[in-house]
Amino acid sequence: MSIKTKRYIYLSLGLVVSGLLIWILFRNIDFKKLFSALEEANYYWLIPNIILIVITMYLRAYRWKFMVAPIKKIKFSNLIAATSIGFMANNVLPLRLGEFVRAYSLSSQDKGITKSASLATIFVERMVFDLMALLLIFGAVLTFSESLRHHLDGTIIFSIKIAIAVALIGLMFVLVLALRPNQVGNLLTKYLFFLPAKVTDFIKNVIIKFSQGLTFITQFKSVVNVGLQTFVIWFVMGVSNYFVFKAFYLNVPFGASFVLLVFVSILILAPSTPGFLGVYHYGVVLALAVYGISKEEALSCALVLHATQYIVVTLMGFYFLKKEHLSLKDLEDSAAEEIKDLETTK
Repeated sequence: MSIKTKRYIYLSLGLVVSGLLIWILFRNIDFKKLFSALEEANYYWLIPNIILIVITMYLRAYRWKFMVAPIKKIKFSNLIAATSIGFMANNVLPLRLGEFVRAYSLSSQDKGITKSASLATIFVERMVFDLMALLLIFGAVLTFSESLRHHLDGTIIFSIKIAIAVALIGLMFVLVLALRPNQVGNLLTKYLFFLPAKVTDFIKNVIIKFSQGLTFITQFKSVVNVGLQTFVIWFVMGVSNYFVFKAFYLNVPFGASFVLLVFVSILILAPSTPGFLGVYHYGVVLALAVYGISKEEALSCALVLHATQYIVVTLMGFYFLKKEHLSLKDLEDSAAEEIKDLETTK
């Protein structure tokens, strides 16, 4: 199956999933109550929410600085530009190309870091540190919230524990890959003996390049530093959500902000349109339903939460795209070409 066909299938599936969830959300909705909640909201509370969204982007770029430091000292201006452009790309481009765009944006601004190494740091950031922090924060909220434990069934709690275990296994794998890249490459090619030499050589080459971006994880101080910064980032994100709760006069505990983060983070993994239409809103409605918030109130809150994050992040991305004289089309083509090359090699 060609990459073009797979892209078409993913786009079609994303439209179907987003469309279905939007239909579910607005089905049997009381639009009078929905519009009333939107009209009566105190939008002054969005000011601190927007400020914290911007701060979160800068915190992400600052954390990234410590992850790429063993490879090269990169200017913070390049890091915040690449971070903003990457997150913006996830809002406007299909196929979740934002992470590729982010890596290519950084390598375009600073030739001292390869795309593979940059992608490796992003992979560890998103799939290990962010996942671990989010799950641990949720675990803490779950521990101290009896009402939350009451509303969540055993299957969900068990799934969270499994996710934590998977994240820990992923962290161990990344550590082994960082410490012994050649051995990992040899091991993989040993068990992939049935593949052509061209393919196994390509795999080993990718592993070596990828491992260069994992150097920081072999340094205990760097890991602790990045880990602490990750918790700060997610805490700030939770606080930013709480201000929107205040805008809609929702009577929910502070911990609900982090429960919402978990629900939304899980839902946006599903195929969807660029910007996570439908899946984001459904995650918010599900999370607030745990606290007895009506569908109309929760959906009105979801619409504003999503809109503020989408608009702020997208505007930041386009600002830095213009400032750095980069082309979104070129970055998108580079990301798509990289995926195409991987598919061709397989």
